[in-house]
Amino acid sequence: MSGHSNERHRVMQIIDHSRNENEIINGLELDYIDLSFSDLSQVAGDRIYANEINFRGSSLIGVSLRDCEFIAANFESCNFEGADIADCVLSEANFSKSQMKHAEIKISTCIETCFDDVDLSYGNLSGTTMLKATFRRSILKGIRAQKVNFDQSDLTSATLSDGDFEKSDFIQAILTKVEAKNANFAGGNLTGANLSYGDFTGADFSNTNIANVIWKGAIVEGAKFDDSAREIVLKGL
Repeated sequence: MSGHSNERHRVMQIIDHSRNENEIINGLELDYIDLSFSDLSQVAGDRIYANEINFRGSSLIGVSLRDCEFIAANFESCNFEGADIADCVLSEANFSKSQMKHAEIKISTCIETCFDDVDLSYGNLSGTTMLKATFRRSILKGIRAQKVNFDQSDLTSATLSDGDFEKSDFIQAILTKVEAKNANFAGGNLTGANLSYGDFTGADFSNTNIANVIWKGAIVEGAKFDDSAREIVLKGL
């Protein structure tokens, strides 16, 4: 136990020094350490490797991370408000119940990552791969998520209203019971997606591939469709 405690103390010293000196933490590798309930806010990191590390309940407000790996890390109930993350691998990580308002996760890899019950409102996911990720009951209101791969992801009961998902893919994704009022799906691919019982009032599906989409019980009042697609959608309601 003392070994783990000493390692945590060493890592926190590195973090505190970097913040005090306004330096970027470069090349730090963490193994089997518990950093739960830590203050990691405003940390800047480049090439940090922290796979399977426990950060549960920690504050990461305003962190800036580049080219890092957090595979299977536990970020449950963390605060990432205003975080700036790019070119990172976050696959199989757990962000459930985290606060991520205005956070950015750009051009990153999040395969089978959990974002259930997360507030990502007004954030930015542009260019990120979210393959088989989960966003159940999450809030993505006003988010920028252009050219994101949501293929086979589960967004059941998520709030997507006013979100910009232009040219994003939702192939075989689950969007049942979502609230997606005035969301922009233009130019995307929703082939085989399940949109049943969702509210898509005023949403834009222009130039969107909607082949084999399930529309049962969906609300599409005022939504924009290509002329060739509108009749198909209405028949599927």
